[in-house]
Amino acid sequence: MVFHFLKRMVSREAPAGGFDARLDPPRFLFLLINSRCNLKCEHCSFWHTDDADRANYLDRAGRRRVLSEFAAMNPHGAVVICGGESMLDLEDYFDVAGHCRALGLTCLSVVNGTRIRTDAMAERMVTEGPHEISISLNSHRPQLHDRTRGVPGAFDKACRAVRLLKAARDRTGSTSRIYVMGLIFDENHRELEPFYDFVLNDLKADKLKLNFLQPSFGDTPEDRFFAAHHRMDPDVLVEEIRRCDARFGLGLNPVWLANVRMYVESIAAGQQYEKGWAAPTRTRAHICNTYERNIMVDHYGTARLCFSTDFRGAKLRADGDLKRFWLGANDIRCEMRKCNRLCGISHSVRRIGSTLTPAAYSLPTRSLAGTAAAE
Repeated sequence: MVFHFLKRMVSREAPAGGFDARLDPPRFLFLLINSRCNLKCEHCSFWHTDDADRANYLDRAGRRRVLSEFAAMNPHGAVVICGGESMLDLEDYFDVAGHCRALGLTCLSVVNGTRIRTDAMAERMVTEGPHEISISLNSHRPQLHDRTRGVPGAFDKACRAVRLLKAARDRTGSTSRIYVMGLIFDENHRELEPFYDFVLNDLKADKLKLNFLQPSFGDTPEDRFFAAHHRMDPDVLVEEIRRCDARFGLGLNPVWLANVRMYVESIAAGQQYEKGWAAPTRTRAHICNTYERNIMVDHYGTARLCFSTDFRGAKLRADGDLKRFWLGANDIRCEMRKCNRLCGISHSVRRIGSTLTPAAYSLPTRSLAGTAAAE
């Protein structure tokens, strides 16, 4: 019994796959602060929940403890505030952002823009909020965005948020980055050039990030949106992206583009799409490395190396628990190196970044060979 216990402990801590957690701290901490939303997106189910179990969530003091421990592990790391729609809880939202700023951590967030309605809120966002603010937008066509987001007027609110943030940044001299996050699926993958043109030249956002359709976020017994909208022509999509790269000077990574093609082709070869995450469809190649750079902490204070609950997590109850989880998770990493789920294409977990140039903020590179390209 002692032998098996020691063997298990060694397997959790021994370096594997050219990665050593003792030398490579986590670069990103994803911190979930709620699980509800004020939109009704067809590709997501968070709006079905209401945070009724909030009493059991990690409290504000607990989140600060986790942030402080992450900063001690990696003083140059980045924190991503997650939801639901994280801005529905403004004081929690700004408490996380403010603590990140106080600790010298970079803070990022993707929001739907509905809470950024005034000059005052926009100024608070660019001076007290995340250093990188992304507004979700599904299309340059208002009708398509509103339909897929489930609420009339969502397009106008998202666009207004981008413009308010840009104006607030100009007034305050803030260095915050203002991005748009676009979901790409069958109905918009043939019109990326006008989408980029709208985001970069009309809204004048700093960047359009592409997130390709995956099975729906949240728990859904039947994934109707993914089943109906996963079909994209890989030749058309890749050519659209190349044309945008040439026209707008995006500096895209050709290896990432090859992975995009592989991802779309892998979906086309799949089956049982209506099952969403329960479907057997997998990517042909392994394109994820979340397990070497990310820690996800959910509402309850459970840490994992990805958003999936299929892999072991650890409850963060006391100082030092975050570091102990990171150092003792090599058994999870060995398991995840064999995982080819569709979420590997996500901007938050993919091994190869979309651009060849470094991100606007500075993050430490891997101390060993095989680093991921910067986003």
